[in-house]
This record gives sequence, C-alpha cells and structure tokens, in this order.
Amino acid sequence: MDTQGRVAAQSSFPDEAMEIGGRVWYPHGLAFGRSAAGFQWRLNAVSLEGLTVGMLEYGMPVKITTGELENAYQVNFPLFGKVRFSQGKRVVVGHPNMAAIHGPVQATSIQGWSEPARMLGLKIPTTLMHQELETLLGRSPKQSLEFEGSFDLTSHRGREWRSAVELLVAGMRSPDSLLSSPLMARAAVEYAVRGLLLSAPNNFSEELAGAVEAAGSAAVRRAVDFMEANAHLPLTLETVASDACVSPRALQQGFRRHLDSTPMEHLRSIRLLRVRSELLSGTASTRIHEVAARWGFPHAGRFAIHYAKTFGEHPSQTLKGINGN
Repeated sequence: MDTQGRVAAQSSFPDEAMEIGGRVWYPHGLAFGRSAAGFQWRLNAVSLEGLTVGMLEYGMPVKITTGELENAYQVNFPLFGKVRFSQGKRVVVGHPNMAAIHGPVQATSIQGWSEPARMLGLKIPTTLMHQELETLLGRSPKQSLEFEGSFDLTSHRGREWRSAVELLVAGMRSPDSLLSSPLMARAAVEYAVRGLLLSAPNNFSEELAGAVEAAGSAAVRRAVDFMEANAHLPLTLETVASDACVSPRALQQGFRRHLDSTPMEHLRSIRLLRVRSELLSGTASTRIHEVAARWGFPHAGRFAIHYAKTFGEHPSQTLKGINGN
C-alpha cells in the first residue's frame, strides 16, 4: 500500500493473497481445489476518506470465508460474471445488476470464479456509515442499521448509486483523479454512502424517505455566514448544517425555499467570488489554476465553465483585463 492508500497486487501464492487481502479487506480463509497449481489472484484497491473500494479476481474456483466483519459494512457485486455471497442464512447470487450487502455481524462467505468474474467491493467503516445515517436522520438512531442484504442495481436509485461508485472507481484507477483532492474525495464518499442509505432497502428506509421540515431563514442566514467565514476550508453539508443547528436535509430544504439554491451551490458561488477577487488584484505572475485550487476547484476545465457561466467571461479575461495585456 502506497502513501495514498493505493494497492495494486497479484500473486500465484494463496498465502500471499490471503495476507495482502486480509490487510486490505478482512482476515479470511481460502479454500480451492486439491492443488494450488494454476492459482492466480489480483487485487486493486484504494482507501478514500476511510472507505475502501477495490476490485478482486481469482483465476480458479475459490471460497472465501471470514468471521464477523465487526467494524464495517461490505457491499459487493461482480462487474462481470457471477459470485455467490452468503451471510448467516442469507444468500445472494451477485451479478452486474445485483449487489450483496453484508452487515458487521455474522460470518460471511464468497464463492465463485468457476467462470471469469471481477468483483467490485466497498468496505465502509461502521463509524462512517452511522455518521452519515445520523446526518440524514437529523438525530442519533436508537437501533442498529440493518440492510436487507440484496440491492437491485437496475432500479432507478440503484443506477444512480452505481454512478457514484464509478466515481470512486475512477479514484482507484488513477492517482491523478479528481479524488486526489481531499475536498473531492470527501464529497464523493459522502455521496456514495448516503446514496446507499437512501436507495438500498434497510430498516430506516421508510423514515429516510419521509418529508423534512425546511430550516427557517435564521438558520439559513447562520449557514451563509458560516460559509462566508470558512470558504477556504474543506466544508461539507454536514459541517455547515451542524453549525446552523439543523439537520442537513432541513438545511437543503431551507436553501431551496429561501435562496432557490442548495448549500453547496451557494458555497461554490462564494468561492467563485473569492477567486475573482484574487484575479482582479492579481499580477502577471498570478497562476489561475493555483488560485482556483486554493478555493476548492481542482479541476481547471470545470472551474472555467462555472466561472464563465457566473461572470460572463473567462478567468484569463479577468486577469488580463487588470494587467492590461
């Protein structure tokens, strides 16, 4: 694992595969045929803000067994092929349109690779999952979170959630991904975890789907003031809502009602104004991409689009207009 939490490994030795896989995922047992001849294993994974996303492949039929996951939830589905997932008495045959979700209790097993398959897995710490659940509920849950176990990825929300996972996969594949920025990584992880809570059937689904009373104008004003004072920091919806003393969902509804926007859209507007201010007072040595990145815009192309849409000119035009060249 490198300093960015990235792992790329392959092996023809079962012991080595179990050792590396155990560090990235969970300690586990590995059963296969009588001979290890022809054994092949490949793993690519990355840790993003505490969440681990990775791809796993074997070159022969295997059965993976673990004890209780204890401190994490696991979501698995093959990108191609089929894999059988079990936890307790619950069995899910996973394929590209069906994911399995394991909770932190009960032993698990994964069986497959009699035919080629590539499994995508997300390891989500219980602390992160419960934090996002509390954020969505606006209160501390009094019971443990339990998923039904299977998640249909062909449903409308299933397809939307999968797009969030694809963003995490992009962060796994390239060290130059947008997710190399902590701001972007945190947002992507929150999107994926909250999307899972809102779309995969669980014992809080009914409450999460319920209506939320919008935050009042005073709370919205507190949130705006907080964002104005801290726009240089990697703010999240949860952070802003906490300072405003309301739930994130209530704050979102409040911004829609009072400002016809969302909290994160408003934060982006504040940051764009800060960038413009720096460019207006810039010099010939001012580097636009450095200013933009400092205010939370690591992707130059997307920043330029937002800037032009907001101010009716490109960032370079703003800077050239001041410098007179």
